[in-house]
Amino acid sequence: MNQSKRLLYNAFVSSIRLYQRLFLDLRVWGREHIPPGPKIYAQNHITSTDPYWVLPFLPEPVHVIIGPGYQSKVVARVLDYFEQINAMPQHRKTVVDEAVKYLERGESIYTAPEGHVQETFRLGRFYPGVARIYRRIQVPIIPIALLTRRSAIKEHPRFRMVVEGKVYRATAVWRGLFCINVGEPFMPELTGGEEGDESRRILDELKERIRLLLEEVRVSKFRA
Repeated sequence: MNQSKRLLYNAFVSSIRLYQRLFLDLRVWGREHIPPGPKIYAQNHITSTDPYWVLPFLPEPVHVIIGPGYQSKVVARVLDYFEQINAMPQHRKTVVDEAVKYLERGESIYTAPEGHVQETFRLGRFYPGVARIYRRIQVPIIPIALLTRRSAIKEHPRFRMVVEGKVYRATAVWRGLFCINVGEPFMPELTGGEEGDESRRILDELKERIRLLLEEVRVSKFRA
């Protein structure tokens, strides 16, 4: 991002930070695990607005891989201005290239490999995009586990989106407890095996790390 975009990005993040202080009971662990340099942030997906509660705790602007949010032409213009990554069906073939381009520049990307919002404490299927990006450029992957109380999640049916016949729920946490647990960076070894096998191995390791982070919060820090 150029300087003017960074200033606007930082102003946006500052507004989020103010809202958090006023309305959210935020609990964050593991920020010390975030290394300098380009990296891939990968989180579990519990609400439509997950990344926005995480952005204030990241040390740099990130390029978020976004799908249904690009359905609105107005929102799409804003996302493009801030160099987010369009993952709508007609752009899916370019997602990996776009992510790699930013990582090669020394900038970081942010993704939710599940694609769809999942129930709290449950992990869904991880799509292979994050593994394909890593296979192209080896940078640290930062697993992030997000948790909240089920009662804190608000459904907004009027904002549901349908993409290729799939319904994407619109949910958010506006008040109350929201937990962010950042795990240690890892860089899976590439063995030169079949692409599908290697991608599954990367995704399995990422999913297990996020599962353990979720369990850590559930057992020792989170009270449902």
